[in-house]
Amino acid sequence: MTTPEIPDNALQALTDRELLEHLTETDVQLERLQREVHRRMQARAKAEHRIEQHAEISRMVEHLEQTSVDWRKVREFFRDSIVEAQEPWGRNSS
Repeated sequence: MTTPEIPDNALQALTDRELLEHLTETDVQLERLQREVHRRMQARAKAEHRIEQHAEISRMVEHLEQTSVDWRKVREFFRDSIVEAQEPWGRNSS
């Protein structure tokens, strides 16, 4: 969509009212273009975010494998923590 450019001599021939009408039309067109650019930028951002989310979901199995829990180590940690908490302060500082 292109707007026809008015030659300078044609602009000089316009009345003040016609000139203001052209200016108003240009402002309205500029607003429409800016809204469309903004809408497209938001749509792209949403699409990129959706792609990132899908990529993370695809890696969910990998993430779950990396976060597997060794329950034996957890049990040992709690056992050692309870034993240390029950000992008097003086025993640990040798």
